[in-house]
Amino acid sequence: MTFEVNQLQRKEFYPTFCKWLSEHNFPVISDSILPENVFVCYVDGLPIYAIWFCFTDSKSLAWLGWPISNKNINHKKRAGGMDFLLEYVSNYAKKKKISILFTTSNTQGVVEPLLKNGFMIGDKAVDHLFKKI
Repeated sequence: MTFEVNQLQRKEFYPTFCKWLSEHNFPVISDSILPENVFVCYVDGLPIYAIWFCFTDSKSLAWLGWPISNKNINHKKRAGGMDFLLEYVSNYAKKKKISILFTTSNTQGVVEPLLKNGFMIGDKAVDHLFKKI
């Protein structure tokens, strides 16, 4: 299968992202939290995976967030797509002079491709704490 990745604007992909979140029974994320651009992986012209790329002001650290799959596409057809997407995003980061990508996940279908693409497990028993202002 031939994969392709496109960088889309938030406003263009947000309705699809919300649909995918609902199909996974994940809470909908406010568009005001998301970065301006998302990377979407396609196979045969169909969107199969997406991940959001958040730049930081550190100049060398970026955060990857909210990886998600299109559950309406058969898993066999999606196989290898997350790996392809992560490699593409890693190459994009290198071009942008990013030296560290950071993300979180406890989903095995995301963790395995992350590890295959050179990510390392960091803290294992850390809680995430948020303050809504």
